[in-house]
Amino acid sequence: MRKREISIGKRRYAPTLKPKSGWPELTALIDVLFLSLLFFALSGSFVRISGIGVELPRIPAPDVADVERLVVTVSPPEAPGKPCQVYFQDKLMSIDMLKQHFFKLRDTSPRASIIICADRRVPFDMVARIMAFAESAKVSSFIALAPPDTKQDTRFEQ
Repeated sequence: MRKREISIGKRRYAPTLKPKSGWPELTALIDVLFLSLLFFALSGSFVRISGIGVELPRIPAPDVADVERLVVTVSPPEAPGKPCQVYFQDKLMSIDMLKQHFFKLRDTSPRASIIICADRRVPFDMVARIMAFAESAKVSSFIALAPPDTKQDTRFEQ
């Protein structure tokens, strides 16, 4: 037999396949990479809410899309008579500092939007004051709401 010939019965066959050397084809790998990138981009949340835990009121409202991720979180006072705690991008700050940040934001990012996440136990005048600061700085603001419970009645409580 010559050169690795295979014999079946009286016939002899020489293999015509040769091992391939070099880099593997990268087209399939790049396709899988882009598909997984697309999947993770679309499956993520578009608006991230800060890590401060607040209990949002449940009110039906339209979805707010395409907003910049600037979040003001207001937590209720720790004890009666104490002020509410205000966080801007997860950093604790006073109301005056928040107002200054809004004016700086107007100069640096003219299309900025503020999302206000206020606990339902926070007095409305605090939320209104923050919205007024944003309005005076010419920055749009939104109030974050949780979707209503389908089990509970969505009418206003008295």
